[in-house]
Amino acid sequence: MRRVLSRIAIAGAIAALFLLARCGEKNCPPNAPCPTPTPGGGGCTNIAGSRNSFWSDSCGRSGSDVAVISQSGCSFNATMASLGTFSGTVSNNNFNFTLTFGNPCSGTATGSGTISGSTISGTYSGTQTGAASGVVCCSPVNGNFAMQFSSFPTATVTPGPVITPTVVP
Repeated sequence: MRRVLSRIAIAGAIAALFLLARCGEKNCPPNAPCPTPTPGGGGCTNIAGSRNSFWSDSCGRSGSDVAVISQSGCSFNATMASLGTFSGTVSNNNFNFTLTFGNPCSGTATGSGTISGSTISGTYSGTQTGAASGVVCCSPVNGNFAMQFSSFPTATVTPGPVITPTVVP
Protein backbone atom coordinates (compact mmCIF):
# COMPACT_ATOMS: atom_id res chain seq x y z
CA MET A 1 0.00 0.00 0.00
CA ARG A 2 2.87 2.39 0.84
CA ARG A 3 4.50 1.60 -2.48
CA VAL A 4 1.27 2.51 -4.36
CA LEU A 5 0.95 5.79 -2.44
CA SER A 6 4.63 6.58 -3.12
CA ARG A 7 4.19 6.00 -6.85
CA ILE A 8 1.07 8.20 -6.91
CA ALA A 9 2.93 10.95 -5.04
CA ILE A 10 5.91 10.72 -7.43
CA ALA A 11 3.65 10.82 -10.50
CA GLY A 12 1.83 13.84 -9.07
CA ALA A 13 5.11 15.63 -8.38
CA ILE A 14 6.37 14.98 -11.92
CA ALA A 15 3.11 16.24 -13.43
CA ALA A 16 3.30 19.38 -11.24
CA LEU A 17 6.89 20.03 -12.39
CA PHE A 18 5.87 19.82 -16.05
CA LEU A 19 2.99 22.23 -15.45
CA LEU A 20 5.15 24.68 -13.49
CA ALA A 21 7.92 24.53 -16.08
CA ARG A 22 5.47 25.31 -18.84
CA CYS A 23 3.77 27.99 -16.79
CA GLY A 24 7.13 29.65 -16.12
CA GLU A 25 7.56 30.23 -19.84
CA LYS A 26 4.62 32.64 -19.64
CA ASN A 27 6.05 34.49 -16.60
CA CYS A 28 3.36 33.24 -14.24
CA PRO A 29 3.42 33.94 -10.52
CA PRO A 30 4.70 30.99 -8.45
CA ASN A 31 2.02 28.43 -7.54
CA ALA A 32 -0.59 30.13 -9.75
CA PRO A 33 -2.29 29.23 -13.01
CA CYS A 34 -1.04 31.00 -16.13
CA PRO A 35 -3.12 34.17 -16.55
CA THR A 36 -4.94 35.21 -19.70
CA PRO A 37 -6.61 38.53 -20.46
CA THR A 38 -9.50 38.79 -18.03
CA PRO A 39 -12.90 39.24 -19.63
CA GLY A 40 -14.94 41.97 -17.98
CA GLY A 41 -18.03 39.91 -18.80
CA GLY A 42 -19.69 38.89 -22.07
CA GLY A 43 -16.54 38.73 -24.21
CA CYS A 44 -14.92 42.04 -23.28
CA THR A 45 -11.39 42.68 -22.07
CA ASN A 46 -10.96 44.21 -18.64
CA ILE A 47 -9.29 47.64 -19.03
CA ALA A 48 -9.88 48.98 -15.49
CA GLY A 49 -7.03 50.68 -13.66
CA SER A 50 -4.74 53.69 -13.77
CA ARG A 51 -2.91 54.05 -17.08
CA ASN A 52 -0.26 56.44 -18.41
CA SER A 53 -1.93 58.27 -21.29
CA PHE A 54 -0.92 60.50 -24.20
CA TRP A 55 -3.18 62.41 -26.61
CA SER A 56 -3.15 65.01 -29.37
CA ASP A 57 -5.81 66.71 -31.51
CA SER A 58 -6.31 68.70 -34.71
CA CYS A 59 -6.48 71.99 -32.73
CA GLY A 60 -2.78 71.66 -31.98
CA ARG A 61 -3.38 70.62 -28.37
CA SER A 62 -1.72 67.61 -26.73
CA GLY A 63 -1.14 66.25 -23.29
CA SER A 64 -0.07 63.40 -21.09
CA ASP A 65 -1.37 62.31 -17.71
CA VAL A 66 -2.78 59.29 -15.89
CA ALA A 67 -6.13 57.98 -17.09
CA VAL A 68 -8.25 56.39 -14.38
CA ILE A 69 -10.58 53.74 -15.81
CA SER A 70 -13.43 51.97 -14.01
CA GLN A 71 -15.36 49.10 -15.58
CA SER A 72 -18.54 47.20 -14.80
CA GLY A 73 -19.16 44.29 -17.15
CA CYS A 74 -18.49 45.65 -20.64
CA SER A 75 -19.21 49.31 -19.75
CA PHE A 76 -16.39 51.64 -18.75
CA ASN A 77 -15.81 55.22 -17.60
CA ALA A 78 -12.46 56.97 -17.74
CA THR A 79 -11.04 60.33 -16.79
CA MET A 80 -8.03 61.99 -18.41
CA ALA A 81 -7.66 65.23 -16.45
CA SER A 82 -6.01 67.06 -19.36
CA LEU A 83 -8.64 66.00 -21.92
CA GLY A 84 -12.00 65.01 -20.41
CA THR A 85 -14.17 62.05 -19.47
CA PHE A 86 -14.94 58.93 -21.50
CA SER A 87 -18.00 56.70 -21.27
CA GLY A 88 -18.25 53.60 -23.45
CA THR A 89 -18.38 49.87 -24.00
CA VAL A 90 -15.78 47.19 -24.66
CA SER A 91 -16.43 44.28 -27.02
CA ASN A 92 -13.63 41.71 -27.08
CA ASN A 93 -10.54 43.83 -27.89
CA ASN A 94 -12.44 46.81 -29.36
CA PHE A 95 -14.26 49.70 -27.72
CA ASN A 96 -16.57 52.61 -28.58
CA PHE A 97 -16.98 55.74 -26.48
CA THR A 98 -18.32 59.25 -26.04
CA LEU A 99 -15.79 61.84 -24.87
CA THR A 100 -16.92 64.93 -22.95
CA PHE A 101 -14.18 67.54 -23.16
CA GLY A 102 -12.96 69.13 -19.94
CA ASN A 103 -12.06 72.73 -19.11
CA PRO A 104 -11.12 75.00 -20.91
CA CYS A 105 -12.80 73.35 -23.92
CA SER A 106 -16.36 72.06 -23.78
CA GLY A 107 -18.23 69.81 -26.18
CA THR A 108 -18.37 66.14 -27.08
CA ALA A 109 -16.83 63.67 -29.47
CA THR A 110 -17.40 60.03 -30.34
CA GLY A 111 -14.75 57.51 -31.13
CA SER A 112 -13.48 53.97 -31.17
CA GLY A 113 -10.32 52.08 -30.45
CA THR A 114 -8.55 48.79 -29.95
CA ILE A 115 -6.77 46.93 -27.17
CA SER A 116 -3.64 45.29 -28.50
CA GLY A 117 -0.98 43.77 -26.29
CA SER A 118 -0.03 46.39 -23.73
CA THR A 119 -1.62 49.36 -25.55
CA ILE A 120 -5.10 50.85 -25.60
CA SER A 121 -5.40 53.30 -28.52
CA GLY A 122 -8.23 55.18 -30.15
CA THR A 123 -9.40 58.07 -32.28
CA TYR A 124 -12.25 60.54 -31.85
CA SER A 125 -14.05 63.33 -33.71
CA GLY A 126 -16.54 65.92 -32.52
CA THR A 127 -17.08 69.58 -31.72
CA GLN A 128 -15.69 71.82 -28.99
CA THR A 129 -15.94 75.44 -27.93
CA GLY A 130 -14.24 77.62 -25.34
CA ALA A 131 -11.04 79.52 -24.97
CA ALA A 132 -8.35 80.30 -22.45
CA SER A 133 -5.04 82.07 -22.60
CA GLY A 134 -2.79 80.06 -24.91
CA VAL A 135 -5.39 77.31 -25.50
CA VAL A 136 -7.11 76.74 -28.84
CA CYS A 137 -10.45 74.93 -28.85
CA CYS A 138 -11.66 74.25 -32.39
CA SER A 139 -14.56 72.72 -34.21
CA PRO A 140 -14.59 70.23 -35.77
CA VAL A 141 -11.91 68.46 -33.74
CA ASN A 142 -10.23 65.14 -34.44
CA GLY A 143 -7.79 63.44 -32.11
CA ASN A 144 -6.05 60.29 -31.02
CA PHE A 145 -4.76 58.83 -27.78
CA ALA A 146 -2.83 55.90 -26.38
CA MET A 147 -2.73 54.39 -22.91
CA GLN A 148 -0.16 52.09 -21.38
CA PHE A 149 -2.02 48.94 -20.38
CA SER A 150 -0.86 45.78 -18.62
CA SER A 151 -2.24 42.96 -20.76
CA PHE A 152 -2.20 40.43 -17.92
CA PRO A 153 -3.89 41.12 -14.59
CA THR A 154 -2.17 40.18 -11.34
CA ALA A 155 -3.24 36.72 -10.21
CA THR A 156 -4.22 36.18 -6.59
CA VAL A 157 -3.83 32.73 -5.10
CA THR A 158 -5.37 31.56 -1.83
CA PRO A 159 -3.67 28.42 -0.52
CA GLY A 160 -5.97 25.55 0.38
CA PRO A 161 -5.59 22.95 3.09
CA VAL A 162 -2.74 20.47 2.85
CA ILE A 163 -3.95 16.89 2.59
CA THR A 164 -1.66 14.28 4.06
CA PRO A 165 -2.41 10.68 3.09
CA THR A 166 -2.70 8.28 5.97
CA VAL A 167 -1.85 4.62 5.90
CA VAL A 168 -4.47 2.33 7.33
CA PRO A 169 -2.87 -0.79 8.85
